[in-house]
Amino acid sequence: MNSKTDTLAARRAALVERCADQRAQVAYGYASLASPAALGTIPAVMVEHRKTALVAAGVAAGLFIFRPKWAVGIATGAMSAYQLARRLLPVLRWKGFEVH
Repeated sequence: MNSKTDTLAARRAALVERCADQRAQVAYGYASLASPAALGTIPAVMVEHRKTALVAAGVAAGLFIFRPKWAVGIATGAMSAYQLARRLLPVLRWKGFEVH
């Protein structure tokens, strides 16, 4: 019976150590995902300047509600410029802007 108790205590100690390792791995994974550097450039800036981004989004929404022609014109122009850049920049061999 004493050997059985020792075996159970050894198994319990191994399981406790394994759980501690898993907790450390989860904590490291969460910390790396939660850091703004892991998000990328634009989301990191948005997280840092959250209040300013919300104000800008509110102003844009207000302009869109009260002056929809102006907002639609800007959106259409931006899409046209983006499509032109997608077609033109790979022809000019601009690195980092390839169309896939």
